[in-house]
Amino acid sequence: MADLTLHELLEKDLQNTVDLENLLRAERTQLEARDIGALSRTLIEKAEVLASIEQNDEARRKLLAQHGYPADNKGMRRFCSESPRGVTLYDQLREQIAQCAALTNINGAIVHRSRLNTRHVLDILRGKGTQSSLYTSAGSTNKTSETRALAKA
Repeated sequence: MADLTLHELLEKDLQNTVDLENLLRAERTQLEARDIGALSRTLIEKAEVLASIEQNDEARRKLLAQHGYPADNKGMRRFCSESPRGVTLYDQLREQIAQCAALTNINGAIVHRSRLNTRHVLDILRGKGTQSSLYTSAGSTNKTSETRALAKA
């Protein structure tokens, strides 16, 4: 019975991580296209999938504790080793989680780059230059105290 519950939890998590991977791929496309409306819907779906993954994680931890295993990777691996199917499902789940982590890192880099670009544009509009000094013809620096805000124009 416990073996069946473990398999059910692993299969559900495997499906959740496949869904999460698809959502992360859609999120990347939407981030690149700056499609805020679609991105908002995807983020809501992603939050629901993550909540389901968290619920299953809690159920797995309880199952491990009931059978006297530690609630960590080693405990899960030992518990799964009682069934060849459990080992296969757990390995698939770990691979899927690694794929989701890689996609999350890519999306995070896209968001970070977008924030930097937005900050740079706002600095230009506010008149804050990225260079605090300019070189003169003699090679020395000339501090500019004047701001050139686009808003002043």
